[in-house]
Amino acid sequence: MGSIKKLIVLCGFFLFIIFPLFSQNQASAVSLAAEIFRLETIASGSAANSPVASRQDRRDAFMALARLHLLSGDRQAALSAYEGALALFPNDGRALLEHGRSLISVGEYERAYAAIRILLSGEPERALLIQGRHLSAQLEAFRSGNTQYLAALAIDPDFAEFHSGIYYTLWRLTGLASYQARLAAEFPRSPEAGIAAGTVSLAATPLWLLFPGRDSIVLSPPTPIPAAEAPPAAAPAGRFLQAGLFGREANARGFADQLRRAGFEPRIIQRTADRWAVGVNSGADVNAMLRRLREAGFEAFPVN
Repeated sequence: MGSIKKLIVLCGFFLFIIFPLFSQNQASAVSLAAEIFRLETIASGSAANSPVASRQDRRDAFMALARLHLLSGDRQAALSAYEGALALFPNDGRALLEHGRSLISVGEYERAYAAIRILLSGEPERALLIQGRHLSAQLEAFRSGNTQYLAALAIDPDFAEFHSGIYYTLWRLTGLASYQARLAAEFPRSPEAGIAAGTVSLAATPLWLLFPGRDSIVLSPPTPIPAAEAPPAAAPAGRFLQAGLFGREANARGFADQLRRAGFEPRIIQRTADRWAVGVNSGADVNAMLRRLREAGFEAFPVN
């Protein structure tokens, strides 16, 4: 009888305690659209039949909304949400940092730089200050080709958590084998080291490792170079495999010459006013061309 009583007690515990909690968890699952609508309602301050949301609640809703938009792939909507948060708190460090990253993801480099400058000109907490300085250095290196600031962070212990990505970026932008060697020696198990060694496939964009928030980074659509230097109309078939990205046209041409001397037919594409991509067409077999480039000492990435 004692065992039966214990069983009854346990069943009662499940029915009155555990089952309601389980049911509550099941009921808490909502669709992405419903959650976005809920957050938009709070962010706008127009929630019906409820107290008016505070500025802080609205800011938090905007930030959560931006993250959901990033997860669903809508970068422009995420950008608008970060701007909504900054309209409420113009000097919010976290919002400024994420706003900068979001601007980078849509190719708005100058506006991103301005957002990071505002962050760094204030008095952000230490973690945000370090992230802001790192993002600023990466952006400057990519935007102008000036890697001096980023190289300084490569020997600063405050930025140790970013060193693998910094070494990789410096190697890609400068071509110096010393950075690749440091990457392999100090971070042999990092994804950056794997990519540099050719044992890990890189995402479709070379920017994947250049900035924090790498999951939201995409290349802007390529802008053809002037007609006098455009590739022939009968360009080889296949995808464009980008092997280098340069802030100076002369450097892009020099790299193209290296590819040509190695037996490839390079192409130069001007992506922005001050950014030139260099690569080759893959032909019918993308993997075969990637292997051929790698064997010749070039790392390349398929770009849509």
